[in-house]
Amino acid sequence: EEEEEEEWQRRREPPPWARPRLPRHLRPLHYNLMLSAFMENFTFSGEVNVQLEVRNASRYIVLHAHRMHIEAVRVAEDKLAGGVRVARSFLYPQTQVFVVVLNRSLEVQRSYNLKIIYNALIENELLGFFRSSYVLHGERR
Repeated sequence: EEEEEEEWQRRREPPPWARPRLPRHLRPLHYNLMLSAFMENFTFSGEVNVQLEVRNASRYIVLHAHRMHIEAVRVAEDKLAGGVRVARSFLYPQTQVFVVVLNRSLEVQRSYNLKIIYNALIENELLGFFRSSYVLHGERR
């Protein structure tokens, strides 16, 4: 079964995740972020819940992410309506984004909750969640 052609395909434009800026069809209303850092092996894990407002219908959620391992993704309209099935998700390192492809479009002027569980390294370089040290009175901190 062939998938319906997307608007960006009809217009012969690059997909939303290949563009230099995030698409504007969704607007984040609220973030709830939980992080656990593990300094013994310089890793962290976390969960983020983002309340999204839909400005234009779309099957794609595109957000910034780089050098992360995504464990789980869930999209739900609300407790009663239940979940929106995720067809697939993938990291796109060329533009440092994470893409969630849904089985159906999110509806305009509705609010949805995006939940992502992830883990990653605490970086040595100035990128994302990074570590640094300094010396005070001859002691490295």
